[in-house]
Amino acid sequence: MRRKAVLGKTAMLYGRIIVTAVLALSFAGCGANLMNGKDAEVQSVIWKNKDQFVRIENQDHDSIMVASNDHPAKLSPNLIRKTLGSLEVQFEGEENPVPVFSPEELDILGDTLSRGLAQAGPREDVTFAIAGVHQGHVGPEISTYRLFVAKDRLNLIIGTLHQEYTPNSDQSTYPLMLAGRKYTLPSNRNAQTGWTIVPRVGMKYKTNGALTSDVVTRRDWLILNPTPESFREAAQMWEDSAQFESEQQKMQRKIDKMEQSIEQMKQNSMSGAPAAAPAAAEPMGLNKIEQRLQMLQQLKNKGLINEEDFLAKKQEILDSI
Repeated sequence: MRRKAVLGKTAMLYGRIIVTAVLALSFAGCGANLMNGKDAEVQSVIWKNKDQFVRIENQDHDSIMVASNDHPAKLSPNLIRKTLGSLEVQFEGEENPVPVFSPEELDILGDTLSRGLAQAGPREDVTFAIAGVHQGHVGPEISTYRLFVAKDRLNLIIGTLHQEYTPNSDQSTYPLMLAGRKYTLPSNRNAQTGWTIVPRVGMKYKTNGALTSDVVTRRDWLILNPTPESFREAAQMWEDSAQFESEQQKMQRKIDKMEQSIEQMKQNSMSGAPAAAPAAAEPMGLNKIEQRLQMLQQLKNKGLINEEDFLAKKQEILDSI
């Protein structure tokens, strides 16, 4: 009798173990489906909140040989926030570009990515998924990225970008696309051709292919210069561009005013009324003209305007003398 009881308890225990194992495998399968069916080789988790995470993974491979990263890497949280915060994306069909990362996302990523890069080894990357409310949208959107340092440059590979996201929902229908070195054609939902990261100083796209005919520009793979000097140079260019734009607006207002005066004179001459003497135009000093021409040349040298615009604007300035 006692033996039957022991056998019964043993059978019940084995049954529980089997059920637990099945559930564990089921949940593991669900977790893989959330990430496009790929089971990443996660080494450590820096931060996690539901579907969002910052973690260290083994390098993925686009070929047999992948160079080692410059890890561990020391980048301050503030520098990471400034680097990522400078990125803008132009979506197809939208009038203006929007920031890639929201302020709330940057608050989380500055510290967590800094710790991840400091802990990662030469054969490890930092991957992350982050959700936030972005400019022009009312609901949360989620994005996935891969980050690593190589040749003193910060490499950011984009997987899913600003995909509509409902927390605690089943993502298996539209799984998140992980960012990776291996180039894959975009799906209908995760179309990389539907957006472009706006080029800026200290940023370039990764190119793949040994032969010119085989070169592929990876617009989902950004190579960033995270040094403060690059931000100072970019800020100076933006300042020069803004100053030039302001001067152009002032000049355009003067031209508009002169055209209005000429039109008024024409109307008065047709009606027989005496024409009012136009207000004396403000004389433009040679020094000011020289400054404008120098600024125009600087903008052309820095690639902010093309040759055609340069010649047209130069002629406008000379015509105003």
